[in-house]
Amino acid sequence: MESNSIRTLLCGGREIRWVLTRKKVKNVNLRVKPDGIVYISANTRVSVKFIEDFIREKSEFIFSALNGFSGRENALVLPKASEDFSSGDTICYFGKDYTLRIEIDEGISYAAQESAAVEKDEIVVTVRYGGRVGRVLEKFYAEETRKLFETLNRRTQLMFLAKGYDVGLADLQIREMRSQWGSCHISDGKIVMNSRLALYPEICAAYVFVHEYAHFIVPNHSAAFYAVVSDIMPDYKICVEMLKR
Repeated sequence: MESNSIRTLLCGGREIRWVLTRKKVKNVNLRVKPDGIVYISANTRVSVKFIEDFIREKSEFIFSALNGFSGRENALVLPKASEDFSSGDTICYFGKDYTLRIEIDEGISYAAQESAAVEKDEIVVTVRYGGRVGRVLEKFYAEETRKLFETLNRRTQLMFLAKGYDVGLADLQIREMRSQWGSCHISDGKIVMNSRLALYPEICAAYVFVHEYAHFIVPNHSAAFYAVVSDIMPDYKICVEMLKR
């Protein structure tokens, strides 16, 4: 098939898998996704040979992106209660890698007394003997993410009001999502935020809030929508690139 079938191309002894979609676009567009496939969109007038040469030209960037996805695949996962952790493990928290330190406190008698805290370059988890570190980390991430998102929610509304946009404070919901960083339910005045943003720098979560609030002004992804986003956060594209990794 001409479009949407997976092709392969050998570059420097390494195979690149790519998919071509024909669209009415002026340029050849390339995007590398976490599934390990390079997605190309191009006009029907552009030959396959030209596209293959274009991929070869961009091979260094492509391999760098693929290596980045591979290297962070396991790091960018929220802690789960069922997971086993050991002192010395590296865990990601708001875009920074921390060393996990586990302390056993025999004076703790039940789970509610267990805790986690950030201390310099470490996340210190204090548990009773036999306590589940994964459960403590899961609760810690959820609580800290909730606090930050509530602050960013209020801050974003104030930023929009300061620019003259009439928006109310959004009803905030947080849940783990795989396909989107946030969503806006205009009729309900609700924004749903992805809890996995706790693994990225705080500015990324701030951008997602701006993006979703902008939908209260322009309910699509038109040029007018991005003009609103840029008005609130001029450097938003930096966050877009970070969230692609």
